[in-house]
Amino acid sequence: MYHQKRFDGHVHSDCSPRGVDSVMSLCEQAVHRGLFGFAVTDCCDCDRFDEMQFAERVRESIYCVYKARSVFEDSLIISNGIEVGQPLDNIGKADRIINNFPFDIVAASVKKYPDGRKLSEVNYSELSENEIIRHLEYYYKLLYETVKWENFDVLSQLTLPMRYVNSESAPYFSIRHCDDIIEAILKKLAEDGKALEVNTSAMRGKLNMILPPVRYLRMFRELGGEFITVGSGAHSCSSIGSDLSEGISLVNEAGFSSYCYYEKRKPVLINID
Repeated sequence: MYHQKRFDGHVHSDCSPRGVDSVMSLCEQAVHRGLFGFAVTDCCDCDRFDEMQFAERVRESIYCVYKARSVFEDSLIISNGIEVGQPLDNIGKADRIINNFPFDIVAASVKKYPDGRKLSEVNYSELSENEIIRHLEYYYKLLYETVKWENFDVLSQLTLPMRYVNSESAPYFSIRHCDDIIEAILKKLAEDGKALEVNTSAMRGKLNMILPPVRYLRMFRELGGEFITVGSGAHSCSSIGSDLSEGISLVNEAGFSSYCYYEKRKPVLINID
C-alpha cells in the first residue's frame, strides 16, 4: 500500500563517515519523492569519538540542517538528529554532546562489540549453532545495558544481527533463541516511553526485508510500547525515502495506528492513512 504521509526518520548526510550527499541535496530529493519531512541522524560513534572527529562532524551537521531549513521551511520538516553508536564505550562524551546541542531526535544503536569488531565482520558461517547463539546472547545483553542508559529517544536496529547471521550457509538461522532478552529490551523501552525504529535498509541488501520483523513490533505493542519511527537508513540521495510505505504498512500490520517523528525530543504522531 502506498502511504501519502511519509516521514523518513533515519537519514545520513555527508557529515557521517559513509554519507555521500549534502543535507541540501537530500532535501531536494525528499521533495522530489513526496516526503513531508526527514530526520538527519548523522553518526556519532563513541568508540571512535576523537579519532573520527565526531564533535566537529556533529556541529557541521547541525549547521547544515539550520541552513536547509531556511531554504525548505515551506515544503519540508527537517529534524535535527544524531545516531549515537556504542554509547557505553564513552558515556561521558555521549551525554555531553547530546545535552549540549538542540537535537530533535537522539537514536541509539550498537553495531560493534566492545573489542571493536563490527557485527558485519564476524564470519558466522564458520561458527557452530551454539557459538552463534553465544554471540547473539552477548550482543543482546550489551543492547539491554545500552537501553538502561536512557539518554536517547529511539532504539535503532533492534534486529541488526539478522543482516549477518542469515548468511548463505545458514539462511534460516533464527534470533528467537534470544527472545527472552529481546522482550526485556522492548519492555524497558515501553516503560520508559522510548520509540522502536522500523528500518528499511535491509530491503536494499541480500536479506531483502524490513527490520525488525512484525513479531517484534507486536511484542513491543503488547508490552505497552506506543511509539514507532520508520527510517530508510539512507546514506545518499538515491536511498532517502526508500520503502517507507512498506515500513509503515508493517507498523500497521503489527496493530499500530500511527508512527511518529520527533520535535525537541518529543514524539509527534502521524496517523497511518
